[in-house]
Amino acid sequence: MRVRGGRQLLLVCITLVMNTCVWAQEIEKGRIEFMSKCAGCHGSDGKGAGRISPKLTIKPADLTVLAKKNNGVFAPDAIAEKIDGRRGPHRNSEMPIWGCRQGPPPGLQRKTYEPKPIDSLLDMPCDPEEVIQKWIMDIVQYLAQIQEK
Repeated sequence: MRVRGGRQLLLVCITLVMNTCVWAQEIEKGRIEFMSKCAGCHGSDGKGAGRISPKLTIKPADLTVLAKKNNGVFAPDAIAEKIDGRRGPHRNSEMPIWGCRQGPPPGLQRKTYEPKPIDSLLDMPCDPEEVIQKWIMDIVQYLAQIQEK
């Protein structure tokens, strides 16, 4: 009886360790994306004082207080939409539109978006929608971890 319970405990511990490692890797991906695409304006600590921020007319947001400003609730969907930038107007913001400009708007799609050959000649290169959404969600998961308590 003790051996069986020991095996079950061992399996639970192994599963927990593996899930924790996967979670940590996801957060690290988000941190890397944040550092490469967001830290220039928002700072490496997310508080809005990046190396580019003094040149901007609108001060970048302090991303560590998003939950605090929303009554203690971190709203991942709203934050992802703001990062993406394709749904709402980017008035009163110097934040660039992050999502691909040629692709369809994010949301439920019945089939994978495939750009037409002419799309590659227009504006900027377009990554697949799934890739764009994964990058955005990685950053959102990272931002959830840096919220002030």
